[in-house]
Amino acid sequence: MLIEDDPDAAQLYLLQLRRDGIPLEHVRTGQDADAFVSERVPALILTDLKLPDIDGRELIERWAANPVAGAIPIWIISNATPEDHLWWHAAPNVQRYFLKSRVVLSRLSLEIRATLGLPYGERISRIAS
Repeated sequence: MLIEDDPDAAQLYLLQLRRDGIPLEHVRTGQDADAFVSERVPALILTDLKLPDIDGRELIERWAANPVAGAIPIWIISNATPEDHLWWHAAPNVQRYFLKSRVVLSRLSLEIRATLGLPYGERISRIAS
């Protein structure tokens, strides 16, 4: 699941990652993300920290306290540097932190597929055939 309120950024991520065979749902707000996580359990959450309705940290900490949601790995993708948010190192459900300006979508795609055990490269073509 991708939590991103910027429609242009969300579109970039969705186009690249879906094209690369990653099943990705998208929500724009923390409230929508919270509802999604309570109804379905995504394999991975990619989230911005600055959401229109709730601070991303608050959402992450709420999920960490829940036995089911707390087991979902979270990758932060933010405009703020990781050094501005050192708390993420102590968050049990946060695995990675990416600075948006340095994200290379094709590399992010590879890392997601490797983390989730999804096929990549030539194997996607063969599976899709």
